[in-house]
Amino acid sequence: MEFKGRVTAVLPIERGSGRNGPWARATIVLEYESGQYPKSIALQNAKDAEKFAQIRVGQTGTFQVDFKTREYNGKFYTDINCWSWKLDQAAPSSNDPI
Repeated sequence: MEFKGRVTAVLPIERGSGRNGPWARATIVLEYESGQYPKSIALQNAKDAEKFAQIRVGQTGTFQVDFKTREYNGKFYTDINCWSWKLDQAAPSSNDPI
């Protein structure tokens, strides 16, 4: 699935260790247009966490995501994993020298 939107928050990288070794996960919040009002969605990336965390608030782009739901003690939890992204190039302002 693909979302186009603007980054409104970049959360600190979460780190830990498990039976397979150390891990890191980065999360950003993306605001996208859907109907009359914009909506927000939190996207996570564990494979390229350091690179994903370098995205800045205010940047716009296209984000490819997959959804994963798991059950634990009768409750369901959904993760939204961003596996690819392309940031838009900032348009030069009229005050920038050429």
